[in-house]
Amino acid sequence: MSNGQKANRDYNIVVDVDDDEPTLEFQDFATSNVQQGRMNAGGPAAPPYQPPGAAGEASQSSGHSIWQVEYWAQYFNVDSQDVVQRSYLAIVPKDSFLDVYNSNPDLWGTFWIPTSVIFAMFVTASMSRNISEALAGAKREYDFTMLTFAVFTIYTYVLAVGSFVYGVTKYFGSQPGLMECLSVYGYAMAVWIPISVLCVMPFNWFRWVMVAIGFASSGFFIMRSVNQIVGRSNGRLHKAIIPLLLVAHALLVVVFKLRFFSYAVSPTPGSDGAPNPDQPAPTTT
Repeated sequence: MSNGQKANRDYNIVVDVDDDEPTLEFQDFATSNVQQGRMNAGGPAAPPYQPPGAAGEASQSSGHSIWQVEYWAQYFNVDSQDVVQRSYLAIVPKDSFLDVYNSNPDLWGTFWIPTSVIFAMFVTASMSRNISEALAGAKREYDFTMLTFAVFTIYTYVLAVGSFVYGVTKYFGSQPGLMECLSVYGYAMAVWIPISVLCVMPFNWFRWVMVAIGFASSGFFIMRSVNQIVGRSNGRLHKAIIPLLLVAHALLVVVFKLRFFSYAVSPTPGSDGAPNPDQPAPTTT
């Protein structure tokens, strides 16, 4: 038998065996679905990368219009334990706040924490001044201008500076989330609730220490969180923005100290046994 005939016979045998096997189907990877993990150079392009802030908000707001209640209801889908945990990370910023926040963005703490600070500052400042006026023998009155001043100052700071951080980082390609930036400044106010209570103490040096601690804690939290957002720009946004934000935060703290945590305790003259100049001297007969 020649080599050609032997080759043909082997080929026929192989074909006969293949006829008994099930028919093989070949898949066209070029038209496969990339979402199922099949990759091909000629296939559709992969979805663009979304940083944590933008991705977290996009996943929540998908399918709902900003004018629908369901759009905003998604940002209140948290419980008290979530808010307490995030407030703790804002006061003691040892772990990344944004990593926890972006897993489930919320507006609950972002809104209610500044509101609670406004209430706490007004109540404690009014209490402190009432004590001071009572010891001085003066008429005690509530100063409701402190309330309106607190509302304007705190809400303006959170909304204006948070929006500024969002706009600048968005322009330089950091792709932040608006709620993400507002949440940093909203939760940064959490430390001022206990400090407001402690500043009722009638010792000016103690109040300065408490204000310094509040500035250090909230300032470090803001700088760390903003630095994490700025880092997404791949060096396009210079980190010089961070000292500017620190200066703005320092100005806010100075306003807090001078407007809400500054009062003097003046006892009524003569309460310590000294003669009261306003009281006429007793006459002798």
